[in-house]
Amino acid sequence: MSNQKKERPSIASLLRKLTMFTLTAFLLFRMEGGIATVADAIDRPAIESNLGAHSVLLSVTFVGDHFVAVGERGLILRSDDDGKSWHQLSSPVSVTLTGVSFFDDENGYAIGHGGIVLRTTNSGNDWKVQLNGLQLAEKLLQQAEKSKDEESIRQAKWLIADGPDKPFLDLLVLGRDHLVVVGAYGFAFESIDGGQTWASCMDRIDNPFGLHLYSIRKQGERILVAGEQGFVALSMDDGQSFETIETPYEGSFFTAQLLEQDGIVLAGLRGNTLVSDDNGQHWKDIKNPISSSIMASFIHSDGQVIMANQAGTLLGLRENRLVPLTRKRLPPLTNILEKANGSVLALSINGPVFIDVGDFK
Repeated sequence: MSNQKKERPSIASLLRKLTMFTLTAFLLFRMEGGIATVADAIDRPAIESNLGAHSVLLSVTFVGDHFVAVGERGLILRSDDDGKSWHQLSSPVSVTLTGVSFFDDENGYAIGHGGIVLRTTNSGNDWKVQLNGLQLAEKLLQQAEKSKDEESIRQAKWLIADGPDKPFLDLLVLGRDHLVVVGAYGFAFESIDGGQTWASCMDRIDNPFGLHLYSIRKQGERILVAGEQGFVALSMDDGQSFETIETPYEGSFFTAQLLEQDGIVLAGLRGNTLVSDDNGQHWKDIKNPISSSIMASFIHSDGQVIMANQAGTLLGLRENRLVPLTRKRLPPLTNILEKANGSVLALSINGPVFIDVGDFK
């Protein structure tokens, strides 16, 4: 693995990042009012509201015959009519939820700020807390003391003192009871029993400065992790080990895709997009007419990689350039998902947005 030569960001630098992301559509680091508020919010159920469908939503997935979306203030929403209307489901937390994914029609997980991991076993109708930031810090301290690693012990004690405000930012659901979560400060944890116990994956990823991890993707036995300051790590053995991949861009990558034939797509800050067809040995810089941060992507059923940015635009990856796919102006987008008819369900800072196939150029 190659070594990162950049210095760890200062506290002032991290605070500036937190402030910036609070203002962005994705709201990855939306402030919860201080450590005491976060500690309270991880135990406080979300307040019922009629404004859920007009709030900041950050992740959506298709479950059976309905959609489930999550977002700020612990919101969990469900749509039973193809995204036309939404109703709120009960949520045991009030922290911002950043990701949701299901293994099958019954079993799914949601993640968020405060080190939160939620689980449902009944299609999202009920959710239980499987992990929070307080429990996470204690687990890290127990593991560090068992290994007698003084630096790990010091870091774990710092986490306990600093409070449970560290967010998880993406998840990979590998089985009914098997999931991996990644997030701020290089956090990467795995559970094989549905979240009852957790093991750190951080010793497999060469990330000594704890750079934030925004995206995790899997294709075959390849697993890719992408994050801030151009950080990318790739596993070729189903996550048993990772190699740090050098990239020509040192800004944050918020989303990534693994393509067939050793392909990788990375996109993020200011619209910077890179493509490799040899697992990151060489990179091509993709031309983008819109210098707005790309926050989400997916691979359409027609094979095209589609991206969403903070300018409220859908972009299609075609050869060596990104092409705008939408004519009308949309609010800043946070996530996108293909619907059964090939159209796109997008999330925004104002709630869900339906994008018809007819809107594509």
